[in-house]
This record gives sequence, C-alpha cells and structure tokens, in this order.
Amino acid sequence: MKTLRFIGTTLLMIVLCLNFTACGDDDEDDNRPLVEKLIGHWVLTYEEGFEKDFEHPEYDEAWSHAPKDECEYFGNFTFREDGTYSEYDLDGTSNPQSIEKWEVNGDVITLIEDEYEQYDLKVLEISSNKLVLEFHDKDEASEHYAKMTYKRG
Repeated sequence: MKTLRFIGTTLLMIVLCLNFTACGDDDEDDNRPLVEKLIGHWVLTYEEGFEKDFEHPEYDEAWSHAPKDECEYFGNFTFREDGTYSEYDLDGTSNPQSIEKWEVNGDVITLIEDEYEQYDLKVLEISSNKLVLEFHDKDEASEHYAKMTYKRG
C-alpha cells in the first residue's frame, strides 16, 4: 500500500512539474536575431519625451500621452525583410509617407532616409507583441528625447 501511494505521489509530482514548465512565456526563449523580431507592422500606442532649447528655454516642452492625430516624432512602422521600412501617419490611412532603408547594429535600429538624414532608435524592449524604442539627440543648441511604445499591428 505504501509503495502504491509513493508511486502515485511521484507521478503526481512529475505531472505538476511538467505542467508548470509547459506554461512558460514564449517570449522568454525567443533567441531570434533582433532583425527577425522587428519584421512586421508596428502601431504606436504611447509616447513620452521632451524638447529643450538651450537658447530659448521658454520653448521647452514635454509630453506623455497616447498618440493623438499626429505623433511627436515617429509614427507607425512596417519593417520588411529586404531592409526597407515605411512610416505611416496616425490618421488611419494606409499610405506610407515613404519607403526607406533600415539596418540594425546591436540594439540600435538606424533609419536611413538619405545620406544626410539618419535616425538611431535604441530598442529598449521587444516581445512578440510589444516594442519600445528610444530616440535621443543632443547638440550645443538643443536636446530631443522620445520614448515610443508600439504594439504589433
């Protein structure tokens, strides 16, 4: 009788252990390269940041809100496998503003509009359904910072 109880308890423990390990978060084990994780359409859901004008501090501003009719810095994105991306306005239209190039180096996405305009966006967080990007630019006259949260569209 004790042997049957021991075997039953052991089997129950094994089943419980397997049950808990099978319910892990799929995003935890996503070892794909960042480039592969980014492919697809991303919809802006929240943005925060600030602009500082060192010569005219009266023009400084800060924000923290869900996107309105227009975004503060970057709108919705579609990243493609061929190294191109499109940025879309927030007004619900599906027409891209343009089709440009993008590349990844470490945890930084570089958006390449032309040889003179490039923007570096640091990836703070990425999962199957969420992307958080950070933009920061500072020179002797001003400083610009934006943190954007996206959901997969």
